[in-house]
Amino acid sequence: MNVRELACQSLFTVCQDKGYSNIIVSQTLQKYKLVDRDRRFYTELVYGTLRHLNYLDWIITAVSTRKIIKLDPICLVILRMGLYQIFCLTKVPESAACNESVKLATRFGNKGMAKFVNGILRNGIRRRMEFNIPTLEENTILHLSLTYHQQQWLIKKWIADYGTEETVALCRYFETIPRLCIRANTTKISRDELLHNLQQRDMDAEIAPYAPEGIYLNTIPSIHDIPELQQGLAFIQDESSMLVAHVLDPKPNEVIFDVCAAPGGKTTHIASLAGDTSIVYGCDIYDHKLQLIEKNAQHLGLSNVRVLLQDAATIGEIYADRADRVLVDAPCSGLGVLKRKLDLRWRKKPMDLKRLPELQLTMLESASKCVKPGGILVYSTCTMNDDENVHVVEAFLKRHPEFKPEKASDYCSIYKEGSYIQLLPQIDNLDGFFIARLRRGE
Repeated sequence: MNVRELACQSLFTVCQDKGYSNIIVSQTLQKYKLVDRDRRFYTELVYGTLRHLNYLDWIITAVSTRKIIKLDPICLVILRMGLYQIFCLTKVPESAACNESVKLATRFGNKGMAKFVNGILRNGIRRRMEFNIPTLEENTILHLSLTYHQQQWLIKKWIADYGTEETVALCRYFETIPRLCIRANTTKISRDELLHNLQQRDMDAEIAPYAPEGIYLNTIPSIHDIPELQQGLAFIQDESSMLVAHVLDPKPNEVIFDVCAAPGGKTTHIASLAGDTSIVYGCDIYDHKLQLIEKNAQHLGLSNVRVLLQDAATIGEIYADRADRVLVDAPCSGLGVLKRKLDLRWRKKPMDLKRLPELQLTMLESASKCVKPGGILVYSTCTMNDDENVHVVEAFLKRHPEFKPEKASDYCSIYKEGSYIQLLPQIDNLDGFFIARLRRGE
């Protein structure tokens, strides 16, 4: 199977079957053991096509008499990938992009599909000069949407929330290639020692400015080239996410609940900070996700992690007053991490922002019942949407006066005015994140 076929199949799984691009790409690379040149071309085709999806669909809409929603899904994938090569990759000849796309249409479709694909791609080439993106002054929304590859409704929301100048900065942040961030497993190795080991192998590594266990790799290697990951000395985790465990501030000899725990990044971080005399329960509603938490804890050598098959929305009914500290890292719209999840940016819908706060508040209220008198409750999300963040916390506090907010930034090295931490990518140069720390009265 050639590289374009692999990329086509991967994109079909992402776009049609709602697969996660990072998982699919990783699995494909592990399975087929491509040489370096083919590996780079494969990842470029998959991630590049996904990144430019709305621009490519803009072209298809202009040159096709058929509506996109009426196209065969595999045909749409082939068209998108072909147009990406034609319009965005300077080193791929237009003829090669067309011919190879026709072969894919013949391979995965039929002669009729192949003829249609050939016609659309060649029509796009002939009309290339029509597809200049309007300037910011001509059409602000469309310019930002097509230039920085975001949905138009999100651009409108950000402009309403932050203004045009900050929205441009936000879009530019999301358009940059994310650096790999790893967390030193401080139960086995210090960050300084881990950094030294990486730099000794000529890796371009530097410490994270805010997370005391974090290290950034400025050139992105294969994770198989970082033996510390395989040895349990380090764990892949974004810097914003690392701040949550520090705001929770776990202590030895405590019982701690992480009620939305999978895959276990924050659970294992909490366990390493609290020490082996603590017990940290990672909770989830799916058994296969609990197995992933267990696997990660065992890999890192953490004996103080337990898993609990439990719904965060009802956990308080069963485990009232059982935990010294509770983390609710709630399911959210994920608007703060769009740089890292290209496929998810096209799946977000305005309705998500409206339906999630009710669920988040339900989870927060249930989890709060688990907190002992005098204990700590932390609420976090990876979004910048106020309705999922500060509004959820304030609605909770109105119903539960026994909880009082504490200044979250007192527990980590990033300062924010007010009680809560709201990280904004365009200001903080970090993924968007929200963290609130609440204490229950005695």
